[in-house]
Amino acid sequence: MTKRIRLLVIFISSVLVFYVVIGAVLGSSSTDSDEKSYRDLGVYSEVLSRIQQEYVTQPNLKKVTKGAIRGLLEALDPYSTYFTPPEYQAYLKDPKPGRGDVGLFISKRMGFTTVVSVLPGSPAQKAGIEPGDLIDEINGKRLRELSVVQIHRLLAGEPGSTVVVSVIKGNEGQPVKMTMTRVVLNNAPVVSKLIDGNAAYLRVPTFNEGTSKEIAAKLKELIASGANKIVLDLRNCAGGKEEEGEKTANLFLNHGLITYLYGQRFPRKNIMAQPSEQITNLPLVVLINQSTAGPAEIVAAAIMDNKRGDVVGVRSFGEGVYQKLIPVGDGSALLLSVAKYYTPDGQAIVENGVTPNVIQPAENVTASMGGESEENAPEQFGGPNDLQLQKALEILKQESAPAKAAA
Repeated sequence: MTKRIRLLVIFISSVLVFYVVIGAVLGSSSTDSDEKSYRDLGVYSEVLSRIQQEYVTQPNLKKVTKGAIRGLLEALDPYSTYFTPPEYQAYLKDPKPGRGDVGLFISKRMGFTTVVSVLPGSPAQKAGIEPGDLIDEINGKRLRELSVVQIHRLLAGEPGSTVVVSVIKGNEGQPVKMTMTRVVLNNAPVVSKLIDGNAAYLRVPTFNEGTSKEIAAKLKELIASGANKIVLDLRNCAGGKEEEGEKTANLFLNHGLITYLYGQRFPRKNIMAQPSEQITNLPLVVLINQSTAGPAEIVAAAIMDNKRGDVVGVRSFGEGVYQKLIPVGDGSALLLSVAKYYTPDGQAIVENGVTPNVIQPAENVTASMGGESEENAPEQFGGPNDLQLQKALEILKQESAPAKAAA
């Protein structure tokens, strides 16, 4: 047996093992499905054989194997990740390499790395990066073949270190390089105030640990100050912990399904509202936009589907998967999406986002903040020219006999 043939056999065997691992994780619905999978594997092996025999130069099988696995995962979703043995060990040592970050929440659409939201006051915001911008490179590394998890790991690092990000803005075709210094990001506070006389306005930038308690405390303060209706602003709110979104929804619900997790081999897990956790039943409107993602979408869907309040704005981004870290025999690993978050009405958030029951586009909600001071930048929301907020207040004014706060 020649060296070329031995390598080919080893490679095909490794691919077969990988298919078996994936099959064990995902399961199969029928014998027909099993047969189709093996037929597909046969096609893959034939393609590999043709490459091995007829490609212009001797292919690097190790590189081909790595690329094939990454391609397989990318075809599933932008969050599932393959770690080589060194990458796996680095991930185990620290899932987030370094305490510093730049404040970008990103995802991928059509293979392009897209900025979903930017944390207020962060280095990314000060650099002028906005929701909807595309990230082309990080420190000279192209992002096309990387998962969302890997891209976030490139953005993170030690406080004081710098990261160079190539950004494509708006309709501009050429990327612009921006150098940012990583910092330890403090939790951006929940903005709370009385507006329009007696409406409690709360704007949430992200759902970090403790955000639900902060919302509850500020909400109680506003109710004590005379608020008899509520606007919960979740626009440009992305990232954080799903549990914080679930707890926040429960502040307004005394019964009903908040969300549920479900996967092919992941039994359905319902998250139900607990009556003891509700703090108010005042009339409520939730604001969302295309940069609302993750835990914020759980909140919006729970409020709308339980008929607890209205959701105003435009369809949200659509992000919500539960992942499992799975070691593979050669020392590598998969970070695989094994379940999705669903709305109470049964829609997968990651595929559909949340569509408001009151559609209200907004002008300039992602307008450039270049040249604005940090103090002025957040005023794009909550001001008199905020069309979505004005629509929310209009809806609340139509509410007759406002309910009293729950004891």
